[in-house]
Amino acid sequence: MTEPDLNQQAKTRLRRIEGQVRGIQGMLDKMEGCSDDAGPGEPCDSLLTQVLAVRAAVEQVGLIIMEIHLQQCVLDGVVMDDAKRRDLRESLKLWSRLGS
Repeated sequence: MTEPDLNQQAKTRLRRIEGQVRGIQGMLDKMEGCSDDAGPGEPCDSLLTQVLAVRAAVEQVGLIIMEIHLQQCVLDGVVMDDAKRRDLRESLKLWSRLGS
């Protein structure tokens, strides 16, 4: 993937994350209890699920930014075919799973 495509992908994901965070803030505003049977408020487990989703999304943005860094700073000037770039991208994804 080209650098402009990666930049756009990161920006799109960040806008989505921004919306998710606003959603969490709204859930907190309505929250009155911390269980599914707490009444009209949002339950804590739903909030935590949304926080986990935001965390996973931020990690994905981190991977995109790492790929941009590799292209701009580490591999600048290195001749690499598409297959090697795909291998590198796949290796980065595998590495990120080790930290989870």
